[in-house]
Amino acid sequence: METRHLVLLIVVLVTSVLLVRGVVGLLNGDIGTVARQAAIGLIVFTFGIALVSRWDDIG
Repeated sequence: METRHLVLLIVVLVTSVLLVRGVVGLLNGDIGTVARQAAIGLIVFTFGIALVSRWDDIG
Protein backbone atom coordinates (compact mmCIF):
# COMPACT_ATOMS: atom_id res chain seq x y z
CA MET A 1 0.00 0.00 0.00
CA GLU A 2 1.34 3.38 -0.96
CA THR A 3 1.80 6.02 1.71
CA ARG A 4 -0.66 8.25 -0.12
CA HIS A 5 -3.42 5.64 0.24
CA LEU A 6 -2.53 5.06 3.89
CA VAL A 7 -2.88 8.78 4.59
CA LEU A 8 -6.26 8.81 2.84
CA LEU A 9 -7.37 5.80 4.89
CA ILE A 10 -6.34 7.50 8.15
CA VAL A 11 -8.14 10.72 7.17
CA VAL A 12 -11.33 8.83 6.36
CA LEU A 13 -11.07 6.84 9.60
CA VAL A 14 -10.57 9.93 11.78
CA THR A 15 -13.37 11.78 10.00
CA SER A 16 -15.67 8.79 10.51
CA VAL A 17 -14.92 8.70 14.23
CA LEU A 18 -15.64 12.42 14.50
CA LEU A 19 -18.90 11.91 12.60
CA VAL A 20 -19.99 9.16 14.99
CA ARG A 21 -19.12 11.34 17.99
CA GLY A 22 -21.13 14.19 16.46
CA VAL A 23 -24.17 11.95 15.95
CA VAL A 24 -23.95 10.70 19.55
CA GLY A 25 -23.72 14.30 20.74
CA LEU A 26 -26.74 15.21 18.63
CA LEU A 27 -28.75 12.33 20.08
CA ASN A 28 -27.80 13.48 23.58
CA GLY A 29 -28.79 17.05 22.77
CA ASP A 30 -25.28 18.44 23.24
CA ILE A 31 -25.03 21.05 20.48
CA GLY A 32 -21.54 22.14 21.58
CA THR A 33 -20.17 18.67 20.94
CA VAL A 34 -21.86 18.51 17.54
CA ALA A 35 -20.41 21.86 16.49
CA ARG A 36 -16.94 20.98 17.75
CA GLN A 37 -16.91 17.58 16.01
CA ALA A 38 -18.21 19.11 12.78
CA ALA A 39 -15.58 21.86 12.79
CA ILE A 40 -12.67 19.55 13.58
CA GLY A 41 -13.92 16.94 11.12
CA LEU A 42 -14.17 19.50 8.35
CA ILE A 43 -10.65 20.77 9.03
CA VAL A 44 -9.13 17.27 9.15
CA PHE A 45 -10.99 16.10 6.05
CA THR A 46 -10.13 19.21 4.02
CA PHE A 47 -6.46 19.09 5.01
CA GLY A 48 -6.23 15.36 4.35
CA ILE A 49 -7.85 15.52 0.93
CA ALA A 50 -5.65 18.47 -0.06
CA LEU A 51 -2.57 16.59 1.12
CA VAL A 52 -3.44 13.44 -0.80
CA SER A 53 -4.36 15.31 -3.98
CA ARG A 54 -1.08 17.26 -3.98
CA TRP A 55 1.07 14.37 -2.72
CA ASP A 56 3.40 14.38 -5.76
CA ASP A 57 3.86 18.17 -5.67
CA ILE A 58 4.83 18.14 -2.01
CA GLY A 59 7.37 15.39 -2.51
